[in-house]
Amino acid sequence: MFLPKLREVKEALTSFFTAPYTTKFPKEPFEPSKHYRGFPRYDEEECIGCGACVQVCPATAIELSDDKENLKRVLRVNYTSCIQCGQCEEHCTTEKGIICTTEYSHSTSDLNDPDTVETIEKEIVFCEVCGEVIGCRDHLNWIKERLGAKAYAHPNFLLETQAQFFDLDPSKPKDRIRREDQIKEVCPKCRYKIVVSDEF
Repeated sequence: MFLPKLREVKEALTSFFTAPYTTKFPKEPFEPSKHYRGFPRYDEEECIGCGACVQVCPATAIELSDDKENLKRVLRVNYTSCIQCGQCEEHCTTEKGIICTTEYSHSTSDLNDPDTVETIEKEIVFCEVCGEVIGCRDHLNWIKERLGAKAYAHPNFLLETQAQFFDLDPSKPKDRIRREDQIKEVCPKCRYKIVVSDEF
């Protein structure tokens, strides 16, 4: 009859003299391991502004907006909505553009706190025929580098290379497609129309 009581006393004394199994967060800051998947951060050099992270974010914590007046694409991460799932890092086109850090808490009472939001800006390229957005300049250069010598077969990549050595003034959209539009930075739809009109 006394054995269960002695066992409970032994367990109580053992628990009293051993270290706690839980952390003292939030009284003391928690130090996660280096493999901890926390809030994501953009890498200015590696991000190409493709928007893959926006498409795969299940919590819609990442937003994309194109400022056509200032020729800028803005990618914005809202940490108050982020669920730290790591999908943005896993599906990043360059695999280095956005990386999950060990940051896990942005506690604040102000939703407009700048620490809860991170933004990154990239230069965008417009179609010189219809005026629609083609993509980011960093994205085009990233594709061009991966294609190597094959990139010179495409006028868009040829013009991107030429722009590195000369100042090129983009032409304004016209009422109709002309043959000279072949050598312009244009979107795939307009490229198709140019080729078809030139052939027929």
